[in-house]
Amino acid sequence: MKKNAYRTSLAVIALLVFGQMTALAQTKTQQRYADQTASAQAVKKGPERMNHDILKRDMSDITSEPHQVLAMAFMQNIETFAKVLSEQAQGSRPLSADFARAAVAEIIRNFDEANTHHQEHVKTMRPGRPSRMSGLSEMGMRDSKLKTAIDTLEKDVQDYTLNLKQIAADCADLLKHLDEMSKTHSQE
Repeated sequence: MKKNAYRTSLAVIALLVFGQMTALAQTKTQQRYADQTASAQAVKKGPERMNHDILKRDMSDITSEPHQVLAMAFMQNIETFAKVLSEQAQGSRPLSADFARAAVAEIIRNFDEANTHHQEHVKTMRPGRPSRMSGLSEMGMRDSKLKTAIDTLEKDVQDYTLNLKQIAADCADLLKHLDEMSKTHSQE
């Protein structure tokens, strides 16, 4: 009786092992076939497809580069402060000059930090690579439309009496430039 149980157990184990080996062989065959198909498709698609794949992989490396990540985080902070300031300027309560100046000071600080990290990010790129913050590498963030919008907003909150409509318009302009940069960024 014990002998039959051992034989049955051995037969089951042998079937399991054989089944696993068969499955492994099929997996390896499928992987080889997939590799052959992929290389054949790469040849069919030509070098431009391979270049696109390489560029896509390079772009994902660029977007995860630490300085780029920080620069984008600071840009998001600028957007947040501009939205808050705009909402306060358009609200029913009077806008505190201290609040407005503090918000603009944070916008400027975040812009400077974004610029610093953007410059560090540009240094890490290979020569001839496009920046993810499109259009800012060549002319620099300091000379950009965004910088101009920030400077205008800063000037308007320094006035003795705040023009809420002007501050809201300045914030809208700043947000428009941020949105344009974001759209350009997502298209690349």
